[in-house]
Amino acid sequence: MKTAAGGVSDVVPVSLNGDAASSPDRVIETIHRGILVGRYVPGQKLIEADLTQSLGISRGPVREALKRLDAEGVVELTRHRGAYIRSLTRQEVLDILEILEVLTALIARLAANAVARDHNAELVRDAFEWLERFKDPALENLAFNEQRSHFYDTLIRIGGNSQLQSVMPMMRVHLLRLQLESYFSPEDRRDRVDEYASITDAVLAGDAMRAQRAMRNHMRSMHQRIGRLPDEAFARRT
Repeated sequence: MKTAAGGVSDVVPVSLNGDAASSPDRVIETIHRGILVGRYVPGQKLIEADLTQSLGISRGPVREALKRLDAEGVVELTRHRGAYIRSLTRQEVLDILEILEVLTALIARLAANAVARDHNAELVRDAFEWLERFKDPALENLAFNEQRSHFYDTLIRIGGNSQLQSVMPMMRVHLLRLQLESYFSPEDRRDRVDEYASITDAVLAGDAMRAQRAMRNHMRSMHQRIGRLPDEAFARRT
């Protein structure tokens, strides 16, 4: 598995939403944020002592947070090895894609139905214009992942379904992207951007069925790409 070097000494001991948070919640937010910015990657060990020192809390809340993250599927706790950012098996990745195909098709359909309201079309265009820049292979994978998240967040927001954000398994999606992105070729990235262009065109046209179909086609193409990746890209469960 490919992992990045680095520990947890630069975590930020604040609540991401600006509110006072319980100690376990602060640990969870810190680890979530670390995944989003690429500080933590699949297979990386989390050191309890580093987290307690960085956040100024005791081991109890850290251990509670790690148990909750284990239940969430973000961290893997083992009795003798400690806590690691979870690496996904090939089957786990395919299972996530199966869920995403259904959810993202709904996201695209709702966005197409709502695109004519307010300034929604402008928001979609802006999100895709940023994404389109990543046809350039010189741009970093992490930034590409962040912009893809922004694209989906934009579609969810204009679609108006308040429950979709909580239903989407976003942390596991981020883990999937961090784990696999380096295995895709520049041609794969360009093809994905072209697929996002098809989704964007359908959404901007207000064609809900075409938007839904374009999103499903994108997810099925991702399924095929992942099927071609080597075994070393995935975790092995014993």
